[in-house]
Amino acid sequence: MKFRPLAAAIAGALVSAAIHAAPIVNTNVRPVAINGSSPGEQPLQTVLDSVFGAGAVSAANHQSSAGMWGSATGVATTIPTLVMEQTSGAASQKFGMWFGTDSSNIYRVDLFFGGAVGGASTSQMSTAGIGIDNGVMYIGGGISAQSACGTQINCGVFTNALINPSSFGFYFQTGDGRIAYSIDSLNSDGATRVLAFQGGASTNWVFAFEDGTDNDFQDMVVKIESIQVPEPGSLALLGLALAGLAGASRRKPKNAG
Repeated sequence: MKFRPLAAAIAGALVSAAIHAAPIVNTNVRPVAINGSSPGEQPLQTVLDSVFGAGAVSAANHQSSAGMWGSATGVATTIPTLVMEQTSGAASQKFGMWFGTDSSNIYRVDLFFGGAVGGASTSQMSTAGIGIDNGVMYIGGGISAQSACGTQINCGVFTNALINPSSFGFYFQTGDGRIAYSIDSLNSDGATRVLAFQGGASTNWVFAFEDGTDNDFQDMVVKIESIQVPEPGSLALLGLALAGLAGASRRKPKNAG
């Protein structure tokens, strides 16, 4: 049939792309050293104490090597809160979530725009409401006075095949467009730009970002509720799926001629 060569070519191209794709590998090694903060700024430990309680989480010793998370409630419903920004670039930087399993194909969704702020009280902190299902993500403004859609929160409905409630990471973007991912290997220089901290056995996490070279990791601090590190089994299933696809490419159809 005339369509068989075309169909075979398309199938071969898809299989080839899957085989030669560069899967995302978590290279995070923790802990890393945290330097002292600049005069007048709160050190990361002080910020963690304000979120989790004094002494509950150590900035130096409780750094998680995780780089991806999933919903702790099935279809993800989570509340990110911008706790603190201590950098001159606060008005132009962003925070968001990324999805994907291939380093050459990542889908990013901004959550906080440059107008989002942190503060000493709940009413002074930008918050957002998020819902994630397979292929679709909903973002709405939170209840605080600092959660306006469009200027502080990226409200809307976002659709993409990569959106997955069981597998996502976080990123920080500086005003000049540099992106810091929650997995070090995705960063252009491979450096650690994000530190993750879990509140004990809870599903509450804090992400602390570094936007320069002083490594104080408190340029932006964001709390995320209702997330957890994916079960190893779910990652294994992805590996089996890729292996099966590669194996299928090596098998000839019985009627091939």
